[in-house]
Order: sequence, then C-alpha cells, then structure tokens
Amino acid sequence: MPAHAELEGRTALVTGGASGIGAALCAELSDRGMAIVVADIDYEGAQRVAAGLRQRGGTALAVAVDVSDPDSVERLAQAAYAEYGSVELLCNNAGVLLFGTIEDSSLGDWRWLASVNVEGLLNSLHAFLPRMSAQTGWKHVMNTASTHAFLADPSFTALYTATKQAIVAVTQGLRHELREQGFGVTLLCPGQADTRILDSQRNRPERFGRRADEPFGTGDVPLAIGVDEVARRAVAGLLADAEIVFALPSEGLEQFRGQLEEWWRLADDALVRHTEPLA
Repeated sequence: MPAHAELEGRTALVTGGASGIGAALCAELSDRGMAIVVADIDYEGAQRVAAGLRQRGGTALAVAVDVSDPDSVERLAQAAYAEYGSVELLCNNAGVLLFGTIEDSSLGDWRWLASVNVEGLLNSLHAFLPRMSAQTGWKHVMNTASTHAFLADPSFTALYTATKQAIVAVTQGLRHELREQGFGVTLLCPGQADTRILDSQRNRPERFGRRADEPFGTGDVPLAIGVDEVARRAVAGLLADAEIVFALPSEGLEQFRGQLEEWWRLADDALVRHTEPLA
C-alpha cells in the first residue's frame, strides 16, 4: 500500500497489538510508513509482532501493558513518547469476550470485561489525550467496538455487548468534543473476525475469579472476515475521517442489516405507542 501524508513518518500506538486485528493494524500502518508501538498484556506476542515489522523494514517497539491498570497505561505512554517523541494515531483495540447469560455470569466476569473493554479505553484516553492535544498537525483516535453493540437481541453476550455499547457512546462523544482540537475520531466495529477472541480468558487475571464456561471452544472464529481485510477497511476509514467503520464477512451483511432494522422497529413501535392516548 502507498504511504499517505497523514501517516508516513508518524507514530501509531495499537493496544491489543500482539494478535488478531491489533497485529493486522500494526502491519497495515507500518506498510503505510508509520512507526508502531505494539502494546499488549502478552509481551512475548508483542515482541514477535514488532520483530516481524522490523524484518519487513518497519520501525516498531513492543511494550507490555495491562490496559485495566492506569499506572501501566501511563508507563506505556511514557515509553512511547520517550522512544518516538509523539503519537499521532491512537488505536484503542484491546478487548475481551465472554459468552453466558446474565444470571449465570459472575460479578467477576462483568468486572473483567468492563476493566478491559471500558476502563481500558478510558485509561488510554486519559494517558494519551493530554499529550496528543499538545501536538500540532494531524492526529487521530480509533476505538474498536463491535457489531454486537447494535444487536437488538444480545442474548448470551449481553455483558460483552454492554461494554461495546459504552465504547460507541464514548467514541461518538469524543468525536464531537475533540473536533475543535484538530482530532479525528473513528469507531471501528468488526463483526465475526478471524481472531483469537474466543480464547480471551487466556489473559484473564486471577483477581476476577473463576473462568467462565466457553461454550464455543477457544479456537478461531468460524466463517469470519480476515483480520488483514479488517485492518485495510479500518485504515481507509480513518484516512477518510469516517465516523464509523463496519468490517464483517460479506455473507453476514444482510443478517446484520436485519439486526439494525430490528432496532429501528423497536424504536418506531415505542414512538407509536407514545402518541397513543393513555388508558
């Protein structure tokens, strides 16, 4: 891919960069001429990704981070700025997934999901936004949510979906709040991507209690869009300053469109009832 003026010679930081969509984003952005900070709780995996980028002629640094720990994220920001002096693109991509009913899920399940997916996002924003705000020129934030945030029936993924809905709200608010400071903000919503997200609990800390059941196993996501394609769509979207980027298998487009229409139907039915006389 050709480099772009917005990206070439600048620095991108990708959380969850050791595998899946994060690793694909690192590769795509490196090919576009960016220096990459590969940040992940899986430090060995981050090192492998960074080494691969350097072997391809790129510039990359691996940093261990637990996004649920604000002090760890602050150390990440210090390391990134010490190495490169600036971060122009912040990709808040780290995320975890659990399946299960609300009744059967433990408070530890919720706290773990929220600590990574929601608090991890906020920890990153609080560490990087003040630094990025002091910079001039092009700067962008991309937050990874999920198509699950738009499900009218999130049965068995309600807790995960709730965290992704929070990311949607934060990102949409952030886009409008940061506009006058020269930031672009993009929401990335993958759906059924070829990642290891079914095996999220491999990095679950003991403090969140027993592991939840894994009814679909811990292997790769079946019938999925490739992570390289997700990364290409994501980068094209942020270069266009798109508000939302969807990336899902072509076979699932009509099903997802139907899910969105179901949301509209629920809202429309509620509005119709609102106009009816009260009994």
